[in-house]
Amino acid sequence: MCLPEQGNKEPGRAGDPAPGVGLPASVSQPPPLPSARDLAVRLLSRAASRQESVEDLLAAVLRRHPGLPRRERALLLELVQGVKRWEIRLDWVLGQLAARPRKKVHPLVRAILRVAAYQLLFLSRIPARAVLSEAVALARAHRLPEAHAGFINAVLRTLVREGPPPLPEPAADPVLFLSLAHAHPPWLVHRWLERSGFQETEARLAANNRIPPLTIRVNTLKTAREDLRLRLAREGVEAVRGSWFPQSLVLRSWETPPQEAPSFRQGLWLFQDEAAMLAGELLPLRPGLKVLEIGAGRGGKTTHLAERLGNRGLVAAVELNRSRLKELRGTLRRWGASAARPLLADAARPLPFRPGTFDAVMIDAPCSGLGIIRRHPEIKTRLCEADLATFPPRQRALLAAAAPLLKPGGRLLYVTCTTEPEENEDLIRAFLAEHPEFRLDGAPETLPAPVRPFLEPLGWFRTSPGRDGLDGFFAAVLLKRRPVQEG
Repeated sequence: MCLPEQGNKEPGRAGDPAPGVGLPASVSQPPPLPSARDLAVRLLSRAASRQESVEDLLAAVLRRHPGLPRRERALLLELVQGVKRWEIRLDWVLGQLAARPRKKVHPLVRAILRVAAYQLLFLSRIPARAVLSEAVALARAHRLPEAHAGFINAVLRTLVREGPPPLPEPAADPVLFLSLAHAHPPWLVHRWLERSGFQETEARLAANNRIPPLTIRVNTLKTAREDLRLRLAREGVEAVRGSWFPQSLVLRSWETPPQEAPSFRQGLWLFQDEAAMLAGELLPLRPGLKVLEIGAGRGGKTTHLAERLGNRGLVAAVELNRSRLKELRGTLRRWGASAARPLLADAARPLPFRPGTFDAVMIDAPCSGLGIIRRHPEIKTRLCEADLATFPPRQRALLAAAAPLLKPGGRLLYVTCTTEPEENEDLIRAFLAEHPEFRLDGAPETLPAPVRPFLEPLGWFRTSPGRDGLDGFFAAVLLKRRPVQEG
């Protein structure tokens, strides 16, 4: 992957000593909880300097500080994801105001400026004076030289006084305008402009910056959608029906993090976008079939396949990453998906199955992830155009390795969460040219009603953040022909 860069205690908590009342010398006070801004700055600075995943670091921070007050937790999420969502634009604005090149700015200074600028430009509820004061205080708390604190103060005061500089005119440089207006890398804007034109590209970019809904899929092995909705309400979580998938709910509000609810721990639901749910419906399944799943990940689609088999049959869930396999096992236990059997293996190499073992195959292919930027905004700055060429070779290898394991008459479902033809329809066309025993099978009448709106005339399945309000998924169903009987 290409990478571009190298607290306060809550007042009045129950159990706190009254002001002026000390604790016995033998009892040590717990360290004060860090503020959301401090945590955000530390996290973003570390991610940039050590080339680590922002999302992994954020998850680790939340685990390390379970007592973080609800408001601070929400602000931390807002600051981290907001900065990553708008980082390209923030850096341009700050670069116009600062007297030194961005690469010469200390990583902590850069993180403090980004967090502060995001608040000033996108969070109007926070007073500017409070943002400036906190930014300078953070610099001093991290023991940065006083010159750094002065630099931060000067840049932010200029931003408050003069506002952000005007964007370039779209007619003069449409790539630069769209890149800065919507905070996407120029190479990606150029690709989409060439393929889709200005209007469609701008709509796609804008959709990528909208905060997506928090959707969950109901475990139909244990409960029904309406029963779960009522159960969640008793647990302090407001949920409404999803727009596209019959067993989906959208979480609107909650008193505590939803994943802490008993219903989650009991395996009654999991987080999943409706596009992924719809893709899981593309294979015609029934109880008793044998299904091979390649790229099982943490188990979202694995549990769906087990449900569709009525938990009778087999889902051989292959995953290459040991950490994800551990999470997969936990998901399956919680879900009660006894039909699923996890397997640690590289599916691009021969698997321990005989040819023709499976009635259906699902490949959740590793991809560039350009269809899920709205959920994972750090993709914008972690991915480079050169990275796109690294995905098709493995995608082709997975298809080639899976093909002989499918029975004649069976179906292979290929799924990605990217927008790029090289990983989607172009790759499938090349596979079909090399494997005449397969053909594209996308007849609407053979598929469940919820997926039909997303089928294109040629048979491709495609969802879009801009058009549908869903993550950007692509899928193709391939039918393996039965041998022609001679005579």
